[in-house]
Amino acid sequence: MIKNKQYPNSKHYYSAYVEESYRALRTNIQFCCVDKQIKTLAVTSCNPEEGKTTTAINLAIFNAKAGSNVLLVDCDLRKPAIAKRFGIRNPLGLTNFITGHATLDKVANETSIPNLSVISCGPIPPNPSELLTSKMFTSFLSNMEEFYDIIIIDTPPLGAIIDAAIISSKTDGVILVLSSGKVDFKSAKKVISQLEQANARILGTVLNKVNKKSYGNYYSYYYYNE
Repeated sequence: MIKNKQYPNSKHYYSAYVEESYRALRTNIQFCCVDKQIKTLAVTSCNPEEGKTTTAINLAIFNAKAGSNVLLVDCDLRKPAIAKRFGIRNPLGLTNFITGHATLDKVANETSIPNLSVISCGPIPPNPSELLTSKMFTSFLSNMEEFYDIIIIDTPPLGAIIDAAIISSKTDGVILVLSSGKVDFKSAKKVISQLEQANARILGTVLNKVNKKSYGNYYSYYYYNE
């Protein structure tokens, strides 16, 4: 696949314990489904600012560093953030492809990180849910599996809108990011129920922004039993 101009601003800096946490998370995702390889992975949260986009970006980066050919897709069609994080100036993105106004080679962007490509949201549509339920979006995911080892999808928070449930139902699995001290058990349980109703495969939950003095790591995680 021909990709657009390489963007030099996709720089991320980590401490040793954060790097180790993301490597451990990547490894656990690989081994939590021994019967099927995880090719498409959605990342969501209950509320905004819980760290879902950061988690999606870093999962993509550490998979790429491990040698996988990775595609990171911004499927938050209401409040996209990935283009800004990577300094992408290409105005074309996922919505252009789904609506038939751009080809795949026009929306895929290389980054300064080897093996990592990004497709940003593109123009924000008036009907995000309709686009995500379309055959074109399903076809997009299928086509991308032919080019990339893993596709990581940043989705909107699931607390108020159903977009993340729609997307997750079309992927091999979904990770739920929860911010320590911000989300209560009732809210988390409700979101898990929404994902289950959509027949999404919940791989696990990332507990983010944990006090490292209390727990020893900035990121912690546990896995949901199906």
